[in-house]
Amino acid sequence: MLSTFQKAVLGTIAGAALLIALVIAAKAPAPTALAAGGPGGGATYALPVTGGGAISPGLVTTGDGTAKVKPDVAIITVGAVAQAATAADAQAQVAQRVDAILQRAKGLGIADKDTRSAGYTIQPQYAYAQGQAPRITGYQATQQIELTYRNVDNAGKALDALVQGDVAANTVSIRLAIDDPKQAQADARIQAIEDARSKADAMAKTAGVTLGKVLAISDLSASTPSRSLFGPVAAPMPAAGAPSSQVPAGDLDVVVRVQVQFAIQ
Repeated sequence: MLSTFQKAVLGTIAGAALLIALVIAAKAPAPTALAAGGPGGGATYALPVTGGGAISPGLVTTGDGTAKVKPDVAIITVGAVAQAATAADAQAQVAQRVDAILQRAKGLGIADKDTRSAGYTIQPQYAYAQGQAPRITGYQATQQIELTYRNVDNAGKALDALVQGDVAANTVSIRLAIDDPKQAQADARIQAIEDARSKADAMAKTAGVTLGKVLAISDLSASTPSRSLFGPVAAPMPAAGAPSSQVPAGDLDVVVRVQVQFAIQ
């Protein structure tokens, strides 16, 4: 049996615990009701909480827009590789090959501002034998140059020119891109916002509410579009009389995705 004093102590503890629980519940943020739409719809009905604690009805949708643009630059990455008994000889041979590449780039009309070094390495080469420590047999030097070629229609001929002859590029890769995508992104963004509003209108009509003003917009777009045609590969010299390399440009898709929150009434 508990004494009167013990009962009083237990009652005090229980009352304090209840008071703490009520304070925590009062300070917790009000929950937001979300009902996710289907993967293709990208629409969400939400009840955001305002600063005063009141529920402000709202509707959130995502919208997509695509602008098709012909690429206007070809990013050509060429590599020079040389092996020699000493590091100095390997470096000298790579320097000679890179100088030939740069001279050919100038002949193609590629400006100095469109030419940059994309990497340089020199590594020892080893011979391995069972039961013996690795033995250095020579050195390999590698340098990569990135060229921005602004005549996309002739990109195939440019590739051929860069790999012809004994002293030229050993590897080559190319990707097509847009030099300044801002206008295409602006066009796609208009489409994306219109798409988001169209989805919101349909959601509001179905729910029996009236769509209000835009409360917030977020840009969910990815990086600048480009298309890699092929990665770094060995670049053999084209045979005499062989047709020039072909690099069909096609169109690039500039895709913009936005998320828009609307008020509802």
